[in-house]
Amino acid sequence: MKHPPLDPSEWAELAELLPDPGQRELPPGRRELHRERLLSAITEPARTAVPARRTPRWGLLRPALATAALVAVAGTVAAVIATGGGGDPVVAIPTPGASTPAAEPTGGGASLKIRAYGTVRQLTDTADLVVRGDVLRVDGAGADRTAVFGVAEVLYRLPRLPATAVITLRVPEVSVMSRLEGGQHAVLYLSADDPQAAVPVYTPLSGDFGIFDVDGDTVAARSPMFSVSGLREEDATTGDRRFTASLAELRALARERG
Repeated sequence: MKHPPLDPSEWAELAELLPDPGQRELPPGRRELHRERLLSAITEPARTAVPARRTPRWGLLRPALATAALVAVAGTVAAVIATGGGGDPVVAIPTPGASTPAAEPTGGGASLKIRAYGTVRQLTDTADLVVRGDVLRVDGAGADRTAVFGVAEVLYRLPRLPATAVITLRVPEVSVMSRLEGGQHAVLYLSADDPQAAVPVYTPLSGDFGIFDVDGDTVAARSPMFSVSGLREEDATTGDRRFTASLAELRALARERG
């Protein structure tokens, strides 16, 4: 129940009954202190809580960063694996310093696909024809370049291929590969474009991999980069040195195939 409001006469009677509150004074300096606190509370902008920065845990980041770096480098300098005919591993060899992974014939056309042969045995087991002889003539340019090769010795020939003293080679110009030129004496590991043709046209296996220069009884891989590393087994210690062997060793491997 609410009490009715007091009238002025009742306020005066009540005031006479209460003790005099007196004049209360604050201690010296207290008023100024409260004033400064009030002004500070009014003018100081509200502070927002800032989460503490977390220090990166380098011990956890290093493996991920190293893996990313290796993937980037591998993507630049490693060969790009594809699948060739018969399930053989095929590698598109990159042009040094270029961003494209495949070696391109300088005259245009499709990319040259390269199988990375590791040994002369692999070349021998894959080739349709293995011959020693001389480059007699070179015709054309770019992707249409061909060579005429005089056969002095047949180390191996697929039985259904014709025995001829002169053969035609398809030798397209590729920026990262060497060039067969007239007068060069070499052993070639060749594939026939069409073994059933009456006069097949041949191509060196994987460009420089299938070409060996001959000097007396010694043969040397045409290129230190695109080269086998061993005769029967791969040799990781060859580094940038060109693989060398003797003609007798190449003949022995060819006889083993039959």
